[in-house]
Amino acid sequence: MNRFLKSEEGVSVIFGTLLLILITIIAASSVAFMISSIQKDTMERESHQAIVENEELQIVSIEPHGDGSNWTSMDITILNMNIADSYLSSIRTNDGYFLNFKAYDDSGNYDVYNDYPAVYNAGNKLKIPATKSKKLHLNVSDIAVQGNESIDTSGWLNNSLDFTYQLDNHPWKAYYGYDFTYALTNVSNTTILLDSSNFSIDNENQQITFFGNDSGGSLSNTTNYNISYELDFQSYAGQPLREKDALKVELISSYINVFKDLFTPPMPLAEVQFRSEEVYINGSLIPRTYVILDASDSIDTDGFITDYKWTVQADNQYLYNSNLSGMVVRAEKIDVSNHNNVTIDLHLTDDTGMTSSLSQVSGLIRIL
Repeated sequence: MNRFLKSEEGVSVIFGTLLLILITIIAASSVAFMISSIQKDTMERESHQAIVENEELQIVSIEPHGDGSNWTSMDITILNMNIADSYLSSIRTNDGYFLNFKAYDDSGNYDVYNDYPAVYNAGNKLKIPATKSKKLHLNVSDIAVQGNESIDTSGWLNNSLDFTYQLDNHPWKAYYGYDFTYALTNVSNTTILLDSSNFSIDNENQQITFFGNDSGGSLSNTTNYNISYELDFQSYAGQPLREKDALKVELISSYINVFKDLFTPPMPLAEVQFRSEEVYINGSLIPRTYVILDASDSIDTDGFITDYKWTVQADNQYLYNSNLSGMVVRAEKIDVSNHNNVTIDLHLTDDTGMTSSLSQVSGLIRIL
């Protein structure tokens, strides 16, 4: 019996079997983990692909503003028709790009970020909430942003020593890393700029340090100071957007989806009709000629015309200055017998906000 108990002949076999079982379990667990990871990655890819494929942004309205020749700005309302948020990376119009732009909040004011107007671009993408709309403001001229704050020197107890002050309204609170200009003035005289050799600004920590007398500074700790900031964002890069041209707008999302829409200005077509009528003047029936302005042949290929405004001048004097409205109107103020050098312009607006005028397209109508 003792010999049997001391025998080690079966130990190696048992140990090997247990080791093999352990290896099999580890291998099976590894395979299961790999399969689970692959399944997870596949599900994430499919989910991402679904979001990309289902993303749909639509321009529901456009309100362009111009100077008579070129568009200077426009408000665009974008509807996100998907159940997931979208982020706007870029906006292209015809052959140009809006590099920086603003957007409105629900109250109709510009979005604000850290007490500054929010400026959106490829680095700071605008969120279009799921199933909701967002109104954007695109400005052709650059976006200028100003800020300022007062610096309280009551904590500068020793004029001989340097004094460091935390800037609460430093531009990098809202526009980290962007270049800006600044000017430091005495609150009692804001017209005199103070020499920058008297102070330094630490942008990273958003602090200003006044140099004490021991450091060569000449500023006083008995008065407070004001610092103003200014930033300039290039808004638009491209050729002028002419009012008489069709406007192609492309929205480029963070998923690199491109949503396009084309807004065509209405085509103004007008004719002048001379009609006669008889009216009683001092008891006598007198024939009289009057003028009808007819724009009923005007067309809008991508919608309908919502507004007709007429401008009429005679002998370089305004008879109507866009205050005669209607598709077909009687121009009572035109005196066929007495007026000379009469010019007529027609200004149209369509349902998308696009506009055009006779003066832009075919030229003024000249009569008499």
